[in-house]
Amino acid sequence: MLYAEDLTEGQTFKLGSYTIGEAEILEFAGKYDPVPIHTDPVAAAVGPFGGLIASGFNTIAIYQRLVVEAIWTKVAGIVGRSFEIRLPSPVRPGATLTGQSRIQKITIRPERRDAVVIFKTELVNDEQRPVLVLVLDALIHMRPAEQGRA
Repeated sequence: MLYAEDLTEGQTFKLGSYTIGEAEILEFAGKYDPVPIHTDPVAAAVGPFGGLIASGFNTIAIYQRLVVEAIWTKVAGIVGRSFEIRLPSPVRPGATLTGQSRIQKITIRPERRDAVVIFKTELVNDEQRPVLVLVLDALIHMRPAEQGRA
């Protein structure tokens, strides 16, 4: 397990990849974001994006899956405190998303035995176009006092 003291500004975590299909886009949107550009391929074809696209919330859910596998199974996180999210390009059926998360800033708080860590994550599609840029302000545990540095 990585604690706040093990992390460095500029450290990068590579994310895995996730391919989203049309059925998943339709199912997610039907349940959580039922607007025609996400739920109706015919209506979406004449809509502003020229075809069906994933809901931004669906894209964020994919981000969460990838970041948990790449970071939160390895880093002693406490909680995410805030998010800043941009969705610069739509996610289309069949797209494979991947990316990386980079630590921008670490503020150690010894009195609280934690650190505020700012992560910036970018997901890209098959064409390397960004589809999500997310900045997360998270709290990370410091190493427990009884443990020495490994």
